[in-house]
Amino acid sequence: MKDTSPMLLERIDTLKPDEKILRYVYPTQSVCPPEIHFQIQGDEVKEVRFVGGGCPGNAQLVSRFLQDRPVNDVLELIGEITCRNGTSCPDQLAKALKATMDGSLEPARSFKVYSDPEPRKRIGLIGDLGGHSELLQGLIENIHKEEVEIIYSLGNMTGNSANNEDLIKRIRKEEILVIQGELDFRYANGQEPPGFHGLNQKERDYLVRLPQVLSFRLGEKKGMAFFGKYIRDLPDFSDFEPFALEMNMVCDLTQFLKDETVFPALEAMVPQFSAQVILFSQIRRWGRWQIGGIDFISIGPALNDKGLAWGLLERNGGEIDFNILRVE
Repeated sequence: MKDTSPMLLERIDTLKPDEKILRYVYPTQSVCPPEIHFQIQGDEVKEVRFVGGGCPGNAQLVSRFLQDRPVNDVLELIGEITCRNGTSCPDQLAKALKATMDGSLEPARSFKVYSDPEPRKRIGLIGDLGGHSELLQGLIENIHKEEVEIIYSLGNMTGNSANNEDLIKRIRKEEILVIQGELDFRYANGQEPPGFHGLNQKERDYLVRLPQVLSFRLGEKKGMAFFGKYIRDLPDFSDFEPFALEMNMVCDLTQFLKDETVFPALEAMVPQFSAQVILFSQIRRWGRWQIGGIDFISIGPALNDKGLAWGLLERNGGEIDFNILRVE
């Protein structure tokens, strides 16, 4: 066996076949794909995905070949294979598997949080685009007229559209900060509804790496943004995850702020929140509620029967202003 220590073998042998699936993300070095996403259940490799580069055909072949094989068998097969720079995609996977066994690589959280590092004064907010790439240029031009510092896209930029790939290219070119909506998540994992337009692997890999939750600062106020309830249904979602309380209250207690009878209960909970500004997108309509000093803001679709619109979120002294602006 190649470079497999007794400690690793002992760890593998003690795993039980009925253990839950553990998901991992491994940042690679010196190979084309920047990340390897994989799962382990008990002593078996359940799923492998090389994300963000390289040869998709070879990557899929390796993934299928390793499916359901014991970890120690996989290590025998793939260790010390070189391609360039003294390593290879299989060799990086071997390093990743060993890192899970020696504890240096922890299982991934059920969802990914990205923190915008800069405190902001003016933020442009784009809602559900539904794959309509032709809408983006008009939105961006209008948003930049208001001198925003950054644009956030709040999920479901994809849709049942032949223009999904073009839209993703434009989003990336404009360096818009995007969070993953439910349909984006389904496209990323090859689970889009039957009959929907397909998407190539490069764009699926882009979608799978998107964060589901965004943390940001608007002046002195801390904010968080998420799409909706699908995040709470991801494997291993925990009430101890970052912003889990905010999501639970928005999704379940208030049904996305539609049930006003529970607002007193919500107000009693907000002192425990980490965020003072909460953005969500699932109900596809624009709205704002202020409860217990917390701003709850629903981001509507980019296009509805009233035309094209976006949201402007800005600091106003110690408070915030939120306005829905129409594109003429």
